[in-house]
Amino acid sequence: MRAVSPADREPPTAVVLGAAGFVGRNVCDALSARGWSVAAVVRRGGTGFPPGCRTVRLDLLRSGATELAALLERERPSLVVNAAGALWNVTGEQLTEGNVTLVRRLADAVAGLPGPARLVHVGSAYEYGSQRAGTPLTEDLPEEPTSHYARTKLAGTRVLTEAVADGRLDAVVLRIAMAVGPYTPPDSLLGGIARRLAERPGELQLPPLAGVRDIVDVRDVADAVLRAADPPRVPPVVNVGSGTGVPLTEAVDTLVRVSGTSARVLRSPAPDRGQDARRDAGIGEEPLALTLARRELGWSPARTLEDGLAALWDTVPGRPGTPDTPHAPEDRPTTTTTSNPAVDGERIHG
Repeated sequence: MRAVSPADREPPTAVVLGAAGFVGRNVCDALSARGWSVAAVVRRGGTGFPPGCRTVRLDLLRSGATELAALLERERPSLVVNAAGALWNVTGEQLTEGNVTLVRRLADAVAGLPGPARLVHVGSAYEYGSQRAGTPLTEDLPEEPTSHYARTKLAGTRVLTEAVADGRLDAVVLRIAMAVGPYTPPDSLLGGIARRLAERPGELQLPPLAGVRDIVDVRDVADAVLRAADPPRVPPVVNVGSGTGVPLTEAVDTLVRVSGTSARVLRSPAPDRGQDARRDAGIGEEPLALTLARRELGWSPARTLEDGLAALWDTVPGRPGTPDTPHAPEDRPTTTTTSNPAVDGERIHG
């Protein structure tokens, strides 16, 4: 993995889009720790980043292609990380703008740079869709996305893989599983439950829970981004997950235990088969296959589920014994259909 040595005259530059989001914030932390000079692209604000990260304000959708290309031209990065994208609770048009149009614009901007730069794009395991039970989720598996979110994420992936195949671009898509860890967003399943636990309730009513998910620590995702920056050549798509399936009930039970709550936990009946109880319908229970990540990137997950949930709990504002500090950099907007869907990165991974 590339780390900056004293012999380096200047540290390499990385540009991180969606730097104020869940994945982007952790990527900035990891890059900074390795000595990179990081341009953290945010829409507004920009506090809470580590040393070595400087904020660059740009509304990625409203600014258009010219401004994005000019930003990259000024920064001259050797690495561009796209952790931006449209999230849930937005319109279909916003999903397309954040997950497809922005990716196409970014691919053109990176391809137009005078020097070499690798683009690492945060994709999603949702792109695989609900595959037949027992099917290994390898990168060459034909995708069968079922939701509009998953279809737009896959369309963005194909923009990049086609550009790589044409020789226009050096890029890799990291398809990440459900992620937890520092700054897990409150509109995710586990982030939302953690917020409620932080309120010290006497009773905690859980939502209906069913199914099994591959759950990865977001800091392992950030490590995978670092690994993807290094090799002379990278595959166009690489899975990044834990490689194991965890029942959602077990994940929630672990979070409740980590929190140390004395609340009485009330469980809701599991949803009927076929019922869309949660927004993550459209993803199967098979874990991601990690053979390619191990072989081509030298990457494997290093943290346990409990590690990720403990880090989630440690960054929940208002939890017992801590001041009510921001959940993430101050430029994270609330989730509404009127907010920019691309600036704060992938909030659905969790």
